[in-house]
Order: sequence, then C-alpha cells, then structure tokens
Amino acid sequence: MKHEEDYIKNLKEKPNITTQFLIKNKQQRKTVNNKPYLELTLQDKTGLIKGRMFSNHASREYRKIEVNKIYNITGKVQEFPNHSGKYNILINDIRASKKYDMENFIRKSQNPQKEEEYLENIIESIDNPDLKELIETIILEPSFYNDFKKAPAAKIHHHNYPGGLLVHTNEVVKICESISEIYEDIDRDLLITGAILHDIGKVETYEYDNNDNISINEDGYLLDHIYVGTRIIEKTTESIGLDGELRRKIIHMILSHHGDTSLGWGSAVSPRIPEAMVLHYADDISAKITKSLENM
Repeated sequence: MKHEEDYIKNLKEKPNITTQFLIKNKQQRKTVNNKPYLELTLQDKTGLIKGRMFSNHASREYRKIEVNKIYNITGKVQEFPNHSGKYNILINDIRASKKYDMENFIRKSQNPQKEEEYLENIIESIDNPDLKELIETIILEPSFYNDFKKAPAAKIHHHNYPGGLLVHTNEVVKICESISEIYEDIDRDLLITGAILHDIGKVETYEYDNNDNISINEDGYLLDHIYVGTRIIEKTTESIGLDGELRRKIIHMILSHHGDTSLGWGSAVSPRIPEAMVLHYADDISAKITKSLENM
C-alpha cells in the first residue's frame, strides 16, 4: 500500500520507511574502500530517487532484482552530506511485491488538459499566417496530435514518461516567449514556431507501453528525431506552398537545436541565427533543470 507521505515528491529525512517502488535501473558500485554496494533508481508516479544498499550480499541482491518490477523497500531517507536538498534511501531490505496498483508507479503529466490548452492558445497567438498554417497542419492534425500528446520526450534523460513531450515542448515555448520579450529584434513568431516543432520527430522515433517502458525504434536508431522532424517539416512546407527564406530558417532551427556541432549532441549544423541560438538554450534549460529537479 502506497501512502501519500511515501511518494517521492513528499519524502524528507525520516529514520524509517517501508513502501513500494518501481525499479528503473540497477548498478553495482564500489565505495572508496573498494567494498561493493548496490545502487538503484527508484520510481513512483511523482518522480525518481536513488536507493543504495551497503551489504555483504550486494552482488547476490543485484542478480535477484529485476528492472521494471515493483519491490517493497525498507530503509531510511537521508539527505546528501552537503545539505543540497537532495535525498536518497539507505536500503536495509528489499523484497518483490505481490500486491500493488501499477497506477501508483507510472509517471505522467500531472495536468494534461492544462498543457493542451496552453499549447493551443500559443498556436492561436501566432500572427504570421504561414507559420500558423504550418503548425496547425502538423501539430493539430488529429492523429498526429493524439500521438504528440502521449509521447515521451526521451528514453532516459528528461521528461521520460508518456505525455513528457508536450510538457517539455511547453517549457521550451515559455522560455522562448520570455526571451522574445527581452530582445525585441527576435522574430517572436519564428521562435515560437521552432519551439513547438523542434522535437516533433520524437513522435515517430519512440515507442512506449502502459507500464512506462520506453524504447527507441528503428527510425530513432538509424535516422534520429532531428532528421525525422526535419523530414516532416520539409514535406509539410511543400504541401502548403511555404518556401524561401522562412522555410529555410525553420529547417535550420530544427537541424541546429542541439547546439554547436562541436558539442557532439547531434545537430547537423551549428545555430547561425538568433532564433536558433535561443531555441537551443531554451531546449537545454528545460532538459537540464527538469533532470536536476527530479534528482532532488
């Protein structure tokens, strides 16, 4: 039974805790004294937390534990020594659970209707008719929009849960909106368009199931979401008759949104226009801040 105070978002230091978690990852590590210990990534519907088990039987426990299974865990919650506000669980005992409600462990958007309303209002606010038509043709096509709203933004790194892509997209849009208010020479409509479309390739490169298992499909491995997203935009701009400089800038923003090519993060070209630079940093902020908060 999962009690409200035992959800990860509510955990603070406490001497004893006995509750259930989904195991998302397991690793064998060694202390500075070269003694083995077990490190687990634990999950419930509110987030992730590290669990560590220091035991002479760490290797045996490692072999027994199955990833993506529910376990009863007994231990204590403690803050990291530097008092950074980050917590982990020092595990005393771990046993497979026989009774549980899977809904307690599946991460998802906390308010999907609010996320949808925000995106639709932002699309409505775009003044440039060509850019508005491009977004509406891609995003609001019923079948694609349904898939977009349910897709994860990543397998591991950030917003890695069904609905995460919409949450991440809206975060990037909000950051871009704020920056466009500071720098008046930024083309706000172009920037917001790039923010909305920058990760659309992920709709076609990730697969997932109702148990929060995310995988990268063949297009994802062989082509990557940047190419797949660019291909969608190229086909759509051709179908609606959008060409010239505006089309070129949008495609450039998608191709460069992972930053300078020297970073090795997957961009086909480095950002060359202000809107592309802003999009890259907004994307990076959303991903890194979210990951940091999840690990608190």
